Order: sequence, then C-alpha cells, then structure tokens
Amino acid sequence: MSPHALDLSRRLLLVACLFIAPGVASAATLRGRVVDRAGRAIEFANVQVPALKRGAVTDTEGRFTLELPDGPQVLEVSQIGYQRVRLNVAASVGTADLRVVLAEEPVPVAEVTVAASSFGKAGKSEGAVLRRIDVLTTPGGAADVFQALRALPGINAPNEGAAVYVRGGDPSETLIRVDSGELGHPYHYEGASGGLFSTIDSYMIKSAFFSSGGFSSKYGGALSGVLDVETQDPLDLRTVSLGANLAGMSASSSWALVPGKLSLIGSVSRSFPELLFRLYGSVSEYEAAPSSANLFSRLLWRPSAASRLSLSYLDSGDDVALHAEALNARELYVEHARNHTVALNGSALIGKQLALRGQMSGQYYRSRWSFGTLGASTTERNGQANLDAVWSASPRHEVSFGANLRRPATEIRGSFAADSTDIVSGAPSRQHDTDVTLMNPGLYLEDKVRVWGPVYATLGGRFDYASEPGVWTADPRGAVAWRIDDHQTARVAAGRYHQLADPRTLDPVYGNPDLEPLRADHVIAGYEWKSEFGNLRVEGYRKDYRGLLTTDSTRFFANDGHGFARGVDVFLQGTYRWLSGWVSYGYLDSRRREGDAGERVPSPYGVAHSITLVGQYHLNSATTLGFRYSASSGRPYTPVVGRFYDPGREVWHPVEGARQSANMPDYHRLDVRYSRLFSMPAWAALPQSGPCVVYVEGLNVLAIDNTLEYVYNSDYSRRYERDSYFSRRLLVAGFSLTW
Repeated sequence: MSPHALDLSRRLLLVACLFIAPGVASAATLRGRVVDRAGRAIEFANVQVPALKRGAVTDTEGRFTLELPDGPQVLEVSQIGYQRVRLNVAASVGTADLRVVLAEEPVPVAEVTVAASSFGKAGKSEGAVLRRIDVLTTPGGAADVFQALRALPGINAPNEGAAVYVRGGDPSETLIRVDSGELGHPYHYEGASGGLFSTIDSYMIKSAFFSSGGFSSKYGGALSGVLDVETQDPLDLRTVSLGANLAGMSASSSWALVPGKLSLIGSVSRSFPELLFRLYGSVSEYEAAPSSANLFSRLLWRPSAASRLSLSYLDSGDDVALHAEALNARELYVEHARNHTVALNGSALIGKQLALRGQMSGQYYRSRWSFGTLGASTTERNGQANLDAVWSASPRHEVSFGANLRRPATEIRGSFAADSTDIVSGAPSRQHDTDVTLMNPGLYLEDKVRVWGPVYATLGGRFDYASEPGVWTADPRGAVAWRIDDHQTARVAAGRYHQLADPRTLDPVYGNPDLEPLRADHVIAGYEWKSEFGNLRVEGYRKDYRGLLTTDSTRFFANDGHGFARGVDVFLQGTYRWLSGWVSYGYLDSRRREGDAGERVPSPYGVAHSITLVGQYHLNSATTLGFRYSASSGRPYTPVVGRFYDPGREVWHPVEGARQSANMPDYHRLDVRYSRLFSMPAWAALPQSGPCVVYVEGLNVLAIDNTLEYVYNSDYSRRYERDSYFSRRLLVAGFSLTW
C-alpha cells in the first residue's frame, strides 16, 4: 500500500470512529453555595444531578463544585432537616456560580433514635425494637421473650437459661419492666443464675424495648441493661386463641365489652412436660414432673380519645422436685414459688404537646426451697409508683421528666451451709433471719433536641435516694446521633448508672446496712446503616464498675470491688425475596473483683465470643422453614485442683485453683423449625377461624453434648460433666388456633 493510500485509510478510520463513538459535550464547571434562609452555610448537603448520576457534598462553608456537560440540567439539593430543592440550571463552558437557599423542615426529634445499644429487628423508634411476631417465630426461642433475646447482640449468656446476661453483668443488673412497672422474679424454675423460661405470656406482648447499655435517664436501678415490655391493648377485637404442644397448653382471649370504650383481655397457660420426659427418658431424675402456670388479665378503659386507664393482674407459679447434684453432694431438691403482681396504669394526652403516663403496682412473691437438710423461704412485698411526662416543645425539641418511688421489703428465713464447699447431708449450717425494708425515691429530667442540621442529642440525668445507707446518687447521661444521610447514623453515648445492693446484703446482722449503691460508667460508640433490604449495626463499648460487693473474714460485705467490661457487638439483618435472617456477634473482655476474690478475675457472667445465625426461608406465603445456630466460647470457672480430708467431719474438701482461671468447652447448638399458616372453615357453631399455625421444631438437632457445669464424687477424686438443659435432641410439635 502506498503512503498516500495509508494516509487516506487513517483519515477514513478516524472519521468512522467519530461517528461510532458517543458524542462528548463541552465541559462546564458548576460552582455554588448552599445556605439557609439566614444566610448560614449548610454543611454536608447533597448536591446531585440524578440524570447523570453525578453529585457532590458541600464543605464546611456550604460550597460545592460539579463538572457537568454544557447545557440544561436538573439539580437536586437536600439535607436532613431541610426541604429538598430541585433547580433547572444551564451550565455553560467556563464557570457558573449558584446560590441555593434551603428552608428548614426538621425531622421530628421524636422520630430519631439517639440512644445507643437499642438492638432489634423492627421499628424505627426507641420503644419498639422487638415485636410479638419476632418472639413467636424465632427458631429455638420456644416462643419465649427471654429466649428470643438471646439471638441479639449484647447478650453474652454463659448458659441456656432465660436469664438476661448483658455485656458481662449478672442477671440482677438488668431491669425488667412490664407496662412501665418493674417486674421482679420474671422466670420460671428460678435459680441463682436465673430461670428457664419467662413468666410473661408471649401472646400478650405488643412490643419490647431492649437496651444493652447507654439507656435513657428514665430507667433507674440497673447497671447493665433494660427490657421494657408493653402488653397488648386492643379495644374492639373479639378473639379466642388456643395453643398446645408436647410440653403444655395455653388459651387467650379478648372481649370488647363496650366497643371503643371498655375491653378485657386475658391468657392462661400451664406446662406439663411429663410427656416430653417419658419420650426422652428423663423421668427418673424427677421425684415429680415439674409444672408451671401463668395467668394474665387486663381491663382497659378509654374515657376519651386522648386517655386510657388499665388494671392488670399477673399470677405465676412453679413446682419442681428432682434429684440434683452440686459439688460432691446428691440430694433431693424441692422448690415451690408463687408470684402475684397487680398494676394500675393510666395515660393522657394534654393538648398536642404534653403526654402523661402514670403507674402504681404491688408485687407479692414467695418461694420455698430445700436441698437435703438445707433450705429457706423468701417473701417479698414490693410496691412502686411512676409518673412520666413527655413535652414536645417543637419538632426539634422534646423534654422528658418524671419521678418514681420503690419500696422493696424482703424477708428470708432458713438454714444455709456454713462452709460453701461442704453441703453433704449433716454438714454444719447457720440459721439466717433477714427482714429489710427500703425506700428508693428518684426523679429524672432529659432533653432531646436537634442541635444542628443532622445532629441530634439527648442530655439528662437522674437523682435517686437509698434509705440504706441514706445517700443520694447522681447519674448524668448523654448521647449524640449524627444522621449522615437517610441510611446511615453514627452515635456516641456516655452515662453513669447506680443500682441498690441486694436487700439481703443490707441486713444489720448478716450483712452491712452501710453498703452504698453499686456503680457503672458506660461509654459507647456505634454506627448503623439501614435500607429496605437490611440493617447493619456495629458498636464498641466500655463499662467500668465501682463499689462491687466483696467479702472478707472481718466483714460480711463491703463496697471494695471494681471491674470492667469492654467489647464489640455486631448485628446484620437482611431480606432477599423469600429469604430473611440475621447474624449477631459479640466479643467481650470482662474482669471483676468481687466476693472473696483478691484481684480482678474473668467475669463468670459472660463469654468472650458468641455468634448467632438465624435464617428463614418462606416456601410460600403460608409455609416457612427456619433455623438458628448458636456458638460461643466456654464460660470461665474456678477449677478444683486438689483435695484434703477433714477427720473431724470425715469428709473431703476441694482445693480450688485460681479464680475463673479455666474455661468450659465451647458451646454449639442448631435448632430448626417448620411452620405453616392456615385457616379453618366455619363448622357447626364455630365461625371461620383467623390465622392458625402448626409447627414442628427440632432443638439441638446435632445432639451436641454441651457442658453446663462440673460435679464430683464424694471424695473429689473424679469429675463428671453435667450436660446443659438441651443437650439431648428434642422434637417438639404444636399448634395455635384463633377465632
């Protein structure tokens, strides 16, 4: 090919490329400034051209720069707390200056969650993070609110019980409230480390707020966490529900006595697990099959559209008699417990800005237990009253304030082991007779405000008085939330929390009436991302303890203990077509000096690593398959490293190693669940049913033998593993019918 022909070919190729390639317009630089009506710069505003998928964010002076094609474009400018603006702009080659003015349209402060550590799967407000349906459908949760909570971050439970262990704290450090009133002893088959199931009927739950730290000044008397349950309040529904499974049965109903004005709801349930024990060969362990019962009723009256009044009654009880092992002793353990709670609640909306809520309740609890020759009875008569108010001063300003009064009275009488390592029959014992009554008034004030643009803050505190030893405590608390955009929020929180010492330790004979309230200081930082497909939350925290109870040879108890808990919680939830689920992970490093420990040792109230995976596959609108897999590192415990003989008592005693210096084996458990919704046609006198469900659930389907604790033979020469409650593979089937 000649040079002339080659040059012509190159020109033709260039022309062809110009026709094939997309057109490129002349570039223009669009510069501008975003301000409010007062001329103040608006930082971090989003400036976008949606058609071109180009955008910028304003700097601290409200300025932005965009490279755009020459010609007319539609510009969108937005920022949280301001009205969105759409502008038609015509950029030309060169530089164009633009001034954009945004009018305020603040997000109502009530709709912004400022508090940290409020983990959950449902709801945007601080008071609705766990719905009733979440409790009923979580695989492996046994339709129990406390068991369902174990799937959330911040719960570092060292065993399979229902007790709520929050970030290295023991169960007594978590406040349990039902309809604004504190509920003591909320477990069935309660022991030193909590119980197995909740006394709260899951079918009566409307929603539940759970916080694992940094909670509002409204909540007092708790070092670590809060579970605030709200029960159902239907006015015009007439329903009847029946449910049963291999371990028990339940019934609930609601009646509209006066439509729109007066209604009554109630539920009753009873467990009789003898059938399960016979199926799985556990009858021989029990002198009599354990049983429990719940009764809940609530009368609701709505005098006006802006006010409500309700009267509630909760009655629960359980009985158990089994051959139990502790240390090197095997004896018959018998326990009977009964819990009665009556509560009066009222709420009213005054005008459009002030909401009031009041509550008065009384609780009577009595339990008796015996283990061989040891045993005791406990009687508690607790009264309380709360008044809460919320004043919505403006869309950007909300003030909460209130007062409360608690009067716990505790009586304990019985025979306890004189030596905690010698509990065999005939061991020395000491008689205990405690009678303590306390007064604990408190008040709080909290201001929730939009500080600036996307930044919201809560600042407040509470004051509480402890009649024993006669001291006031002050708890300042605060939190800041930055709404980065509609999907992302960053939060920091800090605060001080006090909790009364256990009334049993304040006894003037067997305790120390000068014990001051225990203290914990929280610092939390977190990030949250939300979208229509899922939710991600990551939090880091530190909790420092002061005034923990210690014992020594000269005093029964003293406030000389201290400790800390630090860690990270991660929660990821997502939904894709017919799949839904979540993953929660917690890392915990906690050490405490309490009891007779001479130094800080690992906390027995938590585990270093814990992870839970929950998944549900919806085969269709009526059928669901679900699973829950839980794994955690072993909890710390104090090992027995030797033994010595007591010739006077003719028994062996253990020699313990360093406190909490060993760990139990790791924990693993897989549960699966099949459920199907259906409805039944009208038949005879029965109308067509509402939504009904039948389910089959497999607990610990891999049959992993998880160790609960170690026990020993009489001379401590051999150690045995005592398996956890659900170490056997269990298959449970049941149904629920509703009309």
